[in-house]
Amino acid sequence: MADSEGLSRIEDDSQLASLRAKHLLVDFPESASLQLNPDLPENRRCARPWSVKFATDMARAYYARFHQALQINSAARTVQYQMHLEHINGNAAGVDGDSASPHLTGQAIDFGKRGMSITEIAWMRAYLKPLMDAGKLDVEEEFHQACFHISVYRAYLPTHKSTPSEVAQLGTAANDEK
Repeated sequence: MADSEGLSRIEDDSQLASLRAKHLLVDFPESASLQLNPDLPENRRCARPWSVKFATDMARAYYARFHQALQINSAARTVQYQMHLEHINGNAAGVDGDSASPHLTGQAIDFGKRGMSITEIAWMRAYLKPLMDAGKLDVEEEFHQACFHISVYRAYLPTHKSTPSEVAQLGTAANDEK
């Protein structure tokens, strides 16, 4: 999917910095509803704009229901870092081909699920399923790493050009429906 969307893999920290400077990768806004793992390096607290919008939307809906924040444990990664992960984590995806980690393109995020109740996990699954069925994202629920690994596609964004107030209304409407 990343190839069909024309997303290249982020080779190293220099390219990561360049993508951030061009706003092709944007930082996650921390809030009461969305937290970042404190161990996540500052330069990797970013993702594609549509992935950040999705994370913000989902975190707001989750917070409205449970009054707790969702935590992002992983986001954009470089090929250099992913190769390091391959050596220390048997579950780490590769850097090439169809099985390459979508974190390398900045479109994937991992929401931690440690400490979530069965009800909260069921809510997460119910929230994600219609979006997955609509082709807006793919989800792998990981048990060894205890996270929801989510690849968000550009299709998550509205197809017409949205004004800032329309984007804000979309987030509010998503919260009202939950």
